[in-house]
Amino acid sequence: MSDHNNRQALLATQTAYGVHQPVGGFRIGIARAPFFDLLDADVATVVDEALRVLATLTRSQSDVMLPSTRDITVGAETYAYHEETFGRMSGRYMIPTRRSLQSGANAKAGDYIRARWRLELLRRTIDDAFRGVDLVVLPTRRRTPRTVDASIKREETDVPRNPELENTGAFNVYGIPAISIPCGFTSKGLPVGLMIAGPRFSEGKVLALAHAFEQATAFHTKRPPIRPETSVPPLASTDEGRE
Repeated sequence: MSDHNNRQALLATQTAYGVHQPVGGFRIGIARAPFFDLLDADVATVVDEALRVLATLTRSQSDVMLPSTRDITVGAETYAYHEETFGRMSGRYMIPTRRSLQSGANAKAGDYIRARWRLELLRRTIDDAFRGVDLVVLPTRRRTPRTVDASIKREETDVPRNPELENTGAFNVYGIPAISIPCGFTSKGLPVGLMIAGPRFSEGKVLALAHAFEQATAFHTKRPPIRPETSVPPLASTDEGRE
C-alpha cells in the first residue's frame, strides 16, 4: 500500500473514532496575536462567549503564539496554476486578484526558492507550537461579513485597498488540520465563525471539539428563511465605507 493510501486509511480510522472522543481533557490554546488583532466589536463579543463555552467543555485554556507566515510568499505557484487562463482572459479576473497574479508572474526564481525553503521548514516544525496544548482556537474572520454589493464594490475598484484581515490563510501555509464552525451572530444577525486547528494528524481531536461545541450550542441549526419562492432583492447601495 502506498504512503498516500496509508495516510488516507489512518485518517479514516482516526476520524471515525475521533469525532466522538471525550474532550474534557483537551488543553486549548488561544492564538491571540495576530489573529485577535483589530477584531470588529461584534466578532470580539461573540468569540469571547464561545471561549467561555469551550472552558466548560475542556480541561484548560492558555494563550499561545503561532509562527508568523509574513515572509512566506509563493505567489509564483498561484500564477503558474492560472497562467494559461490568465493569459487568455485576464480581464475576467477581479482587479485585486489580477494584481496579485501579475505580482506572482514577476517573481524572481531565487525569491521563490527561498520562500519554498522557509515554507518547508515551517511545515516540518509547526508541531512545536503545540507544546503544552492540544488544539488552538481563534476567530475565522476578524471582520463582520460584507454585504454582496459592498464586496462587489471593493473588488471592482482600481483604488488599492488594505489587505483583508483573514485568519484562514496562515493555516494553509502551516499545512495542518483546521475547521470553522458557527459560534454566534453579530448585532445585525450576520454569522461569526470559530476556527479550531491542531498539529499534524490531529483531525480526530479537531472534529471532536467542533462536535462538542455544536452539541453545547445551537448556532449550527440556524438557517436563513430562504425558499424557492423567496424574492431576491436588488443589490442596494452599500453603507459600508470602511476599508
